[in-house]
This record gives sequence, C-alpha cells and structure tokens, in this order.
Amino acid sequence: MLFFLNDNLQTNKSGIEHAQIKRQHLFNKFNSPAKIVTRQYSNELHKITQAAGVEDQDFINLFDYFQESLMVEYHPKQIQELAIDPSWRRQADGVNYNYYAGKHRVMYVRRDKRDHHVLNQQYFDRFGKLVKVAWFDYRGFLSVDQLYDWSNQITVQNYYRPDGSLAIQTTKTLNKREKEQQVYHLVNYRGRDYQFTNFDDLTRFFYDELVTDPAIVGDQKVGLIVDRSYELGWAVLNMHHRVSRWLQLHNNHLNNGDDIMNSPLNYNYTWGLNHAQDWDGIIALTPQQAADVAARFAKETRVLQIPGPIVPDEVLKTPRVPFEQRRPGLVVVVARLSAEKQQDQLLQVWPQIKAAVPTAELELWGYANDHFDDQLKELVDQLQIKGSVHFKGYTSDVAQVYDQAQVMVLPSRAEGLPLSLVEGQSHGVPIVANDIKYGPAAVVIDGQDGYLTQNGDGDGLAKTIIDLLSHPDKLRQFSGHAYQDSERYSEANVMQLWKNLISIVEGE
Repeated sequence: MLFFLNDNLQTNKSGIEHAQIKRQHLFNKFNSPAKIVTRQYSNELHKITQAAGVEDQDFINLFDYFQESLMVEYHPKQIQELAIDPSWRRQADGVNYNYYAGKHRVMYVRRDKRDHHVLNQQYFDRFGKLVKVAWFDYRGFLSVDQLYDWSNQITVQNYYRPDGSLAIQTTKTLNKREKEQQVYHLVNYRGRDYQFTNFDDLTRFFYDELVTDPAIVGDQKVGLIVDRSYELGWAVLNMHHRVSRWLQLHNNHLNNGDDIMNSPLNYNYTWGLNHAQDWDGIIALTPQQAADVAARFAKETRVLQIPGPIVPDEVLKTPRVPFEQRRPGLVVVVARLSAEKQQDQLLQVWPQIKAAVPTAELELWGYANDHFDDQLKELVDQLQIKGSVHFKGYTSDVAQVYDQAQVMVLPSRAEGLPLSLVEGQSHGVPIVANDIKYGPAAVVIDGQDGYLTQNGDGDGLAKTIIDLLSHPDKLRQFSGHAYQDSERYSEANVMQLWKNLISIVEGE
C-alpha cells in the first residue's frame, strides 16, 4: 500500500494537489491500494475532498484519525438543530444571525453562504468580548472549541470525537528560550494519554500509528510518497517504524539549471535532498530531471522517473473539438499568477501580438501568489491592453478553457512537469512554452504540436505566437498532433512506471 503524503488540501489547489488526486484515481482504477494523507485541520475538509472527487475511503487526515472520524455519515448542521435559548432575540446578518439577551449580544451563528449549513457558534460575555468559538465539521458534528483570552488570542483548542468525547487538546506554553509554542495533547487514545511539544512530533507519531494500523494496512507492505518534503520530511525520516519512503519532486529541484552538480537547491527540496541517503529513492518527473538528479545523488539513493500528470482514458476517448469551434485568436495561460510563471513577460509583448493579430485575446487563469496579480494588472494598465487581456481567476473546470483555446502559452522560467501542459495537449491545444528545466520538452514536440521558445527572448515568444495565430491551417494540424501526442501520458503508461516502484516497496 502506498500513502501519498501532503500537508493540506484546499479549495484552490496547486499542481501538486491536482497531481495527487489524479494519481489516486489512477491507483483506484488499477485496484492498487493507496490513500492520500494530510495533516492540517479544516472543518470544511470533507466538503473540499467531496468536491474534488476524493472518496472518504481514499483519504486520511491526521485530525480525522485521532478524532475517530475517518468515516462519518454526512449531515451538515442546520441552525434549527442548535440548542439556543428561545428567550434570546434573533437578528439577521445576511445568512448569519446575532442573538441578544436583553441589550447584550451573547451569540453569533455563522453559516455557509451557499447551502446555509452552520459553520460555527461564537459566544460572547456580558462585556461583548468573544470567549469561545465552536466549529462544526462539514459532516455535522461539533469538531472543535476555541477558547479566547482577554487579548483575543486563542489559548486552548479542544477537538472532539463524533460521540462528544475529547480527542485532542492544544495549549500554548513557553519553551526554554521563552518562545511561545503549541503543545498537543492526545486524550484517551487507545486507552492512553500523550503529549507532543510541536506539530511535527505529533505528525511523526501519526505516521507511525498509520503504517502499523491493521484496520488500514492489514498485512500489506507500506510505502510513503512524500509530496511536500519541506513540511513533512522531518516527520517521515524520524519515524520509529521503518517503511519504504520516497521523496517526490514536483518542481525544478535546482535554482540554476545550468549547474546541476553545484547549484543551490530549490528551498522546497533543500532539506529533503540534503538527506538523500535517508530515502529509499527520489522520484523525478521527466527523463531529463531524472538524469540530473542521478548525476548528483545516485551514489546516495535510487532515482526513478514517474510523471505527475496523467491523461485519463475518458479524456483520450472524448470526441475531438473541431478546430472551427475554437474561439479565433484565443490565447490562454493556465498557471498560478506568480513571478516564476512570468505572465508579465507575455504581457510585455502582447501589444506586438495584438497589433499583428487584431482578433487576439488573452485569458489568464489561476489564483495569485504574493499579490502578483496586482503587479500584472498594473502592467496591463500601463501597456493599455486591458481590452484584450482578461483575468479569469481559479477554475475547477479547466476542460472548457482548453476546448475553446487556439493556443496555450507557458512563459515560465522554472517548472517540474506542468500539469497544465499535459492537460492542454490532451484537449488538442497547440502549446508555446519556454524550453526550460524541466517539463516543456517532455510534453511539446517542437514543430509538431507546438513550439519551444527561449526564456528571456520576448521577441521570439511574440513572433512564435503571431506565426501560429496567423496560420489557421498550421494550428489545425498542430491541434490534431496534440491529441495524438498526449497518449504518452495515458493511465496505462504512467501506471506501468508506478508498478516498478511498487515492486521495490514489496521487495519483489
């Protein structure tokens, strides 16, 4: 059995989370036991997994595990189910409600804006100060109480099992250096109480319990695939139970791709790769990355190549979109709005493209990091291209984006193996992407289904996009090749690579 370890799952998912979910679906299809494992708490977590198509039996969260709520019937809490003093006066605040005892507000009930289930109850003392917030799990049970001090800081959090018993309590204390730290108390876990001085230590204990839990793993051999080594690497490598453990790379592991042996490492992987000898192996995304990782770390551990993106069979079997149905001149970028994605480089040359192809329109899809969207919007205003550049935000329905586009562009300076490129190609979108480490060259067959451009060559990028948009016949031909070439990332092909790793884990 493989566990795919992540820190969290959120509504806005990065490529790592999307790759994890596709991977889980792949393993389910081939009846190979695997589960996604996260550690961060959210009362809406199962609403997020449900929307993402992740079934409860395929998912384990640290808090769910210790709260004994891995499998709970869904019954989102409704306001009429709350025990509220009928003498209190109720006043609406949108979909939420304030409650008053005389002139004093004593409670605020916050509800979900869409389906109106109760998110939390907030309690106030007679001075109007917040003293407690009780949060309800999306599935309907009281999940956590947060207690506040006079400075409006959370001092204690009590996490409950669905039967109402206390499972976890967190408190704040000062360490030997007089720095505040969060202490975690497990209460009556299998008949014993435990205390952990930080979240990483609790996470280590969780992993140890997980890999030895007969109700979950049975007599199967276990392998851990660590998708976020920066957050989780310490806990895995300090487990008491030794199981097969693998560091998964999702991005470029180098800061300088021209110096594979001495370049400083991507900070997300620095700690993990500095402990290369402690992993059973490193998983790289592309053959080029695998070769570079092996050149530097093969003496310390094994290196395998397995792509993150997967093209489902149903996508490969979907009827192709006739090229005439695509929006003329539509160029899309599907990526986080972030400095390393370099959407600004494309915007800088967009006036050239628009002048040469008056029908050209640019859509930027994705959520923003570090307010990079503000910088991009300011640049759009400066260049006076607002009429043809559209910020579309995050979408969970990228298929409709790809099916309308004539060209997809990825002007990044660093990548791993971009999910968006594989997805776009599987929907027949010709691609223009910088030939960087790593990824684009593993997807784009230059001159057949798209073009590889040189990072930093803005004029070259503009000319390439103009050339494609100006030659519909070439675009149509490239679109047909894109559909065909995406079969390289079919479920069967990717699963075969995972089977190689599974054989190692099982000692075959």
